[in-house]
Amino acid sequence: MSGQPHNTPTEATAEQGEVMLDGPAGLAVSFTAEAAAKSAAAMASAATKAHRQLKNKGRRK
Repeated sequence: MSGQPHNTPTEATAEQGEVMLDGPAGLAVSFTAEAAAKSAAAMASAATKAHRQLKNKGRRK
């Protein structure tokens, strides 16, 4: 990954059966409802893992 991670959440809306994402650095993408649901689950899982990594990193100091 290059640069710093974004700390601004992505906005999600539903329009005409599609899920639209509007986020930092010009992110703009649309998903089918099924792809959006799978992506949301994958992001939630990754966020949980990242939180654990940060928590464990703090314990090592």
